[in-house]
Amino acid sequence: MHDQVAIAPPEVDFKGDVTKDDGINVLVNDQPQDGTTNRINVIEHEESAFVGMSRMQSLKIFWRPTLYCYMCAFSVVMNGYQDSLPGGLLANLGFIKQFGTISDGEGGVALDAQHISVWSGVAYVAQFTGCLLGGVISDRFGRKTGMHALTLGYGLGVIVEMVAKNWKHWLAAKLFTGLGGGLAQGTILSYMNEIAPAQIRGYLLSTYGAAYAVGQLFIAIALQIVDTTDPEGYLKAVYSEWVVLGPWIIMSFLLPESPWHYARQGREDLTKKSLGRIYKGISGYDADREYAVMVMELEREKEARHTNKQTSWKDILIGPNLKRTFAGVCALGMQNWVGSSVVFNYTTYFFQQAGIPQPFQANVIVFCILIGANIVSFYLVERAGRRTLILYGGAASAVLCVVIGVMGVIEQTTSSQSASLAVICIWVVVYALSFAGTGWLLAGEISTPRLRAKTSSFIAATNAIAGTLYNTTVPLMLGTDGAGARGWGLKTLFMFAILSAVGTVLCYFLVPETKGRTFNELDEMYEAGIPPRNMKKHITRIEEAGLKVHSA
Repeated sequence: MHDQVAIAPPEVDFKGDVTKDDGINVLVNDQPQDGTTNRINVIEHEESAFVGMSRMQSLKIFWRPTLYCYMCAFSVVMNGYQDSLPGGLLANLGFIKQFGTISDGEGGVALDAQHISVWSGVAYVAQFTGCLLGGVISDRFGRKTGMHALTLGYGLGVIVEMVAKNWKHWLAAKLFTGLGGGLAQGTILSYMNEIAPAQIRGYLLSTYGAAYAVGQLFIAIALQIVDTTDPEGYLKAVYSEWVVLGPWIIMSFLLPESPWHYARQGREDLTKKSLGRIYKGISGYDADREYAVMVMELEREKEARHTNKQTSWKDILIGPNLKRTFAGVCALGMQNWVGSSVVFNYTTYFFQQAGIPQPFQANVIVFCILIGANIVSFYLVERAGRRTLILYGGAASAVLCVVIGVMGVIEQTTSSQSASLAVICIWVVVYALSFAGTGWLLAGEISTPRLRAKTSSFIAATNAIAGTLYNTTVPLMLGTDGAGARGWGLKTLFMFAILSAVGTVLCYFLVPETKGRTFNELDEMYEAGIPPRNMKKHITRIEEAGLKVHSA
C-alpha cells in the first residue's frame, strides 16, 4: 500500500511526490531512484530539514520557540511557588495561630501533624487527578485549553487561601492548587517538548526544573521577608502568589497552539499556521516539508500499532510503549526516591526539627544553590547526557542520604548542625544536576509523538501518587506533635538511601540516552528492540545515511 506525501525540500524550487513502499522503493517526481540515492531519499524526508543543525546554530536561529518555552516556565514557577508554600508556612507564627488545633504544652497552640499530613495528601491526590485530566484535555481540546484550565485551578486555590479561617478551609485551597499543579504537569511539559527543536530540546526542557526551583526560591524569600517584618502576617506570602500568577495569565493568551495537536487531528491549515507563527522568519523554513514529516511520523506510529483509532490510555502500556512509559516513570520518580519530599517540601520545618538555627535563611541558601546548579545542568544534559546524570546522581544521593541520616543519630551540637546543613547543600547540588531538570526532560521526550500527552500525564500522575505517599508520611516521620508523629528527624533519610539505590538500578536497565536523538530515532530503536542501556551507541538509519552525525 502506498502513502503519497507532498514535500518541499528547502534547497529546491519544486515539490516532489515521494512514494515509498516498505521504506525500500521510492519514486521522486515519478522517477525511480536506485541504490544509495533511493535509501537516502526515503530517510531524508522522514526528518526535519534542520535535523543536521548544530546546537549553537539552533540556539541562534530558533529564538522564537526558545522564547515560548521561557514563557511556559512562568506556570512552572507558580507550581514550585505553590508546592513549597505550605511547608514554608508551617513555621510561621501567624499561620500556627490561625490553623493550630492542639496544645503546644506551653499555653499556646501547635499544628496537628495529622492535619499537615492530610493537607499534603489531598494536594497530591488532586495533583494526580490534574495530571490525568491534563492529558485528556490537551489531547481533545488542545494544549492552550489545558493552560487555561491550570490557570483557573491556581486562581481559585489562591482565592480560597486568602479567605481560609480554619484547617478545613486550607484543605479546600490545597485541593484547587493541587489540581492546578497537576494540570500544569500534564500540559506544559508536552507543549514545550513539541515546540522545542531536537538539538536544544534538553536545554529548553531542563528549564522546567529550573523554573520550579525559581518558584521555590521566591517563596523562601517571601517567607523570610514576612518573618522579618511581620512574623504573624502569613497572608502577605499568600498575596504574593499573584506576582507570579498574574504574568502567566497574560502569557497563556499569547502562546500559540501546538502544531502537533492540529496535526493529530488532520487539520493541515491550522498546523501550518501554527508552524509559521512558531518558526516565523527562519530562512529556508518550509511549512509544507515540516508538515509532511509530522504526518509521516504519526502515520508510521499508527502502522506500528496496526490501528487508525484515537489514542487511549492502554496504548501507553502496550508493546515498546510500555518500556518507554516506565523509563519515564523511573527517571522522574528518582526525584522522590532521593528524598526531595523531605529536603524541599518541608525545608523550613525540617531544619527546625533538625535543630538548625535560622531555618528561613537556610531555606533561601538551599534554593539559591538549587538554581545555580540547575543552570549548570542545562549544559550537562546535552554534554554528559540524561542517562549518565541520573545514574551517577542516584549513586551519589544514596551515599549522601546515609551521611545525613548518621547526622541524626549523633549528638546535636553546633558543629553537627553546621555539618548537617553542609551535607544537605551538597545533596541539593547533586539533585539539581541529576534530577531537577533531567527527570522532567525524560518524562516529556521519552514517548512517541502520537502518545506524548497521555504518556507525560501518566508519568507525572505516578509521580504525584508517589508524592502523595511520601508527603503524607514524611510530616509524621519528622513531626513531634500530634497523633502518629514519630520524631525521626534526620534519620528519615535512611529510608531514602535505600530507595535511591533501588531506583538507580532500575534506571540502569530502563532509561535510555536520549541526548541528540530525534523522535523518529527513538521510535526506530524501540521498535527494533534495542536495550535502553545500549541505545547511546546504536547507529540509526539517518546516521548511517550521513544526514546526521552520531554523538556517542
